[in-house]
Amino acid sequence: MVLERLYVIPHGDEILDRPNENSKRMYSAISQMVLGDSSELIALVSPHSLILPERVAIINTENAEGIYHIKSGELSMKCEIDRLLSRQLQTMAGDAADLVGFVTSNGPMSNFPLDFGSIIPLTFFNQRRLVLMGQPRPKNPDRMYAFGKILYDWSRDAKRKISIVFSADQAHTHSPDGPYGYSNESSIYDSEIISAIDKRDFSKIRSFDHEFIEKAKPDSFWNMIMLAGLLDASNMKMKVNYYYVEHYFGMLAAGLMW
Repeated sequence: MVLERLYVIPHGDEILDRPNENSKRMYSAISQMVLGDSSELIALVSPHSLILPERVAIINTENAEGIYHIKSGELSMKCEIDRLLSRQLQTMAGDAADLVGFVTSNGPMSNFPLDFGSIIPLTFFNQRRLVLMGQPRPKNPDRMYAFGKILYDWSRDAKRKISIVFSADQAHTHSPDGPYGYSNESSIYDSEIISAIDKRDFSKIRSFDHEFIEKAKPDSFWNMIMLAGLLDASNMKMKVNYYYVEHYFGMLAAGLMW
């Protein structure tokens, strides 16, 4: 089965609250990206789901459910986990990923909490089955590059039409009055991410050292390394559809180039 769609979608509340012109344009850009997506299943990687030190956490409960409050209202979501495909992914990934449970293995209490990094991107899709992954922050980011290649092989061989979502916000140090302060690295990081996606060349991103990432404070870095592996394995091309800085953090939406 050919991979249906591939996305980078941010998870700032503002893309749903739409308090300004940039957030309205971001909402419109994401809505256009997902238009016509006929996938049966969403495979989503969130930096705010379960975080294991060195391995991708692949959720292995029957369902995932969450409630998240934004200024414009309450978001409520419940998704069925595709446990067969989740297990197949973990088998292919080997020691790069672990299956994780919550409360119990079966029944109504086998229900993993959905984080806002999952709920917000998923609001742009109709109800789908889900393979849910938590993004680690391994000491060696190349582990995420290797997992990205595996993720593509898994999606290509699956018996369902799959779309993959990398839930990611960019650097978080764009403003001196933001919670993480200001750094010059923030604008450098975001510019390089835009260039990497548009040119399908993540060599600069993969060369960023720990100190640079600590100053820019993205939650996207490890996801973007994973994306690099997937793109290199698939030869797919993406384009950035919209980017802006919401006060102190960057938000970027990207999809496949048709």
